Amino acid sequence: MSGEQPTLRFDDRVVVVTGAGGNPGLGRSYAQLLARRGARVVVNDLGVGPDGRGTYAASAETIAAEIRAEGGEAIADTHSVATEDGAKGVVGTALDAWGRVDVLINNAGVFRVGEFDRLPSDAISALVDVHLMGTIWMCRAVWPHMREAGYGRIVNTTSGAMTGAGYSSVYGAAKAGVWSLTRTLALEGHRHGIVVNALAPGAATGSVRVAPGIPAPPETGHPAPPEIGTPEMVAPAAAYLAHESCPCSGAGIHSESGRVWESYFAQTEGWGNPGMTVEDLAAHWHRVVDRKQSRDYGDPVRDGFWPGGPPEDSR
Repeated sequence: MSGEQPTLRFDDRVVVVTGAGGNPGLGRSYAQLLARRGARVVVNDLGVGPDGRGTYAASAETIAAEIRAEGGEAIADTHSVATEDGAKGVVGTALDAWGRVDVLINNAGVFRVGEFDRLPSDAISALVDVHLMGTIWMCRAVWPHMREAGYGRIVNTTSGAMTGAGYSSVYGAAKAGVWSLTRTLALEGHRHGIVVNALAPGAATGSVRVAPGIPAPPETGHPAPPEIGTPEMVAPAAAYLAHESCPCSGAGIHSESGRVWESYFAQTEGWGNPGMTVEDLAAHWHRVVDRKQSRDYGDPVRDGFWPGGPPEDSR
């Protein structure tokens, strides 16, 4: 079946992949796949492990060299995405080398887990700074360039943890923020040709080695447990969301072990009475939470709203 489909290429597209220095790693798999399909890739990684503390050191230059050894085009970048200046530095690397940025994949992250009341303060700061603020800063850094070009593809990274997962309170909260950001950027970017989607990946990477309760992957060179899957199984989803032919914007896509699905916001029909009392609400609570007549919030581009109306600039 796949042989009957046209090959989706990225020839001459300039792609930035953050957090792409790990091995095994999702960013590495994304960067390699896109480079094999013609993209010019900025491989960004700060050079620390998934816990953000230097464990399982990553190397942007190593991955960039692997890509070049296969005949692809890639350069390394070691700026931190956790600051506005660092994010501008990442984009500057792409602009200095190739003059533009067509695709941004926000993959950089740290994985610090623990019960909410025992999670260290520095872990909380790191999780918010990298996952949420890092995504914001990187999107802000590429936005004016994509807006001027009238084209852009952004893939942000979310997680199933945003719906609730033990030991992942702050991590999940940051990822939920990324999804909300994604939906709003899809709305704001539409008139500028900027498509923004979110991907929640599931794969055996270095991060599972520092998370309690998650099975550790086998040594490099051996297949990962089938219930987790490999980064290479997720890479096609990231590549499609980054491609010019992707038909959606503002979507929350999941990919794990070769399976891809969508999550979406929904609301119940609910119950209302302008003169309700607390007792009235208690008596009708079953209708408030009845999901039989629920409906989704819709497409953010088609159904999103601008408080006070959209901006006058509609380029």
